[in-house]
Amino acid sequence: MPGPLPKAERRRRNVSLADEAELAIESAAVTTPDFGDLSRLKHKSREWLVSVVTSAQAEVYQPSDWQRVRDVLQLREALNSLDAGDHSTRLKYASEIRQLEGTLLMTHKERVSAGVKVQAAKVEAAKPGPADDSAIVAGVF
Repeated sequence: MPGPLPKAERRRRNVSLADEAELAIESAAVTTPDFGDLSRLKHKSREWLVSVVTSAQAEVYQPSDWQRVRDVLQLREALNSLDAGDHSTRLKYASEIRQLEGTLLMTHKERVSAGVKVQAAKVEAAKPGPADDSAIVAGVF
């Protein structure tokens, strides 16, 4: 006698957390907060923000994660505004940015260690230039 059927809503023990995270990424919708006037940002900062918002892991970001993205955006903007000769300050900013980006699963290493699987991005034939950047940012938000 095989016994009763398991309940449908009960989580099976052999379902990995990585599989659950993958399902959460597939089913979530991206809702980004208002980042304000993006025209004030330098091109590198806008490019970074577009890459974050269009990334697969952004689909599971919560409001606190988006606040962290705002913090990193401000740090990146400050880093891009620094004089090239100010090495010690640039290193401090870069170190802090790297740590914050790690908490947002922005690198492959952090995604793998967290068990998050994302689809590989399709490579476009031509990258948009500075003239096309504002249209991309406006289209994302």
